Amino acid sequence: MVLLCACETDEVRAWSARRDELQSRLSELQRLVANEDNERVLAFRTALDLPAFIRDRKLAARVFVDSGAVRITVSGTVWDCRDTVDALAGLRWLTESWRLRLEAGRCDWEARTGPDFANLEQALTALPAKWTAPPEQWTSGGMRQLKVSVQQLETQVQHREAELGAAAVLGGKLAAVQPRVDSLKARPAPCDLAVIDRELALDEADRGKLLEVEHNRLIDPLEPRADARLRGLVEKHAGTLSWRCEAL
Repeated sequence: MVLLCACETDEVRAWSARRDELQSRLSELQRLVANEDNERVLAFRTALDLPAFIRDRKLAARVFVDSGAVRITVSGTVWDCRDTVDALAGLRWLTESWRLRLEAGRCDWEARTGPDFANLEQALTALPAKWTAPPEQWTSGGMRQLKVSVQQLETQVQHREAELGAAAVLGGKLAAVQPRVDSLKARPAPCDLAVIDRELALDEADRGKLLEVEHNRLIDPLEPRADARLRGLVEKHAGTLSWRCEAL
C-alpha cells in the first residue's frame, strides 16, 4: 500500500514565495494610500521630471531629452541665466556637467545629466518581471487554499496600484536606490551660480567682459586669477580645476 502525503514541493515553495511577495507589496501600497510615503514619492518623481519643472516655472530655458539624457540651455540676459540656475539649485545633483559663457550683457548656459541620471530613472521606472506559475506536482498539498490566497492578494494589489497611479510605480523602489541618490547628492555643488552672481555684482563699467568656462576646464581666461569673477573661486592644478564655491 502506498502512503500519500502532502509535501512542501517546489510548487508549494514558489506559490508561498509569491504570496509573501504580494503581501509585502500590498503593505508598501497601503502606506502610500495612508499618505505616509506618498508625498515623498511624488516629490521625488517631480524632481526627476526636469522638463516639467522648467515648464511649470516658466523659466527662460529650453530642455532637450535624448536617450535618457537631459540637456538644459539658456541663451539670453545674465538675469535669465541667473533665474534658471537659481531655480534649479535644489536639483543640480541630477546634472553632471555645465558650461557658462558671458559677454556684453549676454549669457549662454547649459547643464547636462549623465549616465547616473539615466540609470537612476531606469531603476525607478522599470516594470517588475512577470511572475509565472510553477509546474504542478501531484505531491503538493494545500494548493487550493494557497492559490486562492495569492489570487486575492493580486486583486488587492492591482486595485491599490490603480488607485495610486504613478506613485505606485515608484513606491517601494526608493529605498533600493537611496544609496545611489545619496552618492549623487554628496557631489560638490556646481559653481556656475556663484560666477553669475559675481558678474552681476561688478560695477557696470566692469561688466560684460568675455568669460567662458566649463565645469572641468577654463576657456577664457585660461588663468582664474586674471578674472575677478573666477579669482578665489577656482584653482587650476596641472590642468585640473578645483572649485571652492561651497567654502566661500
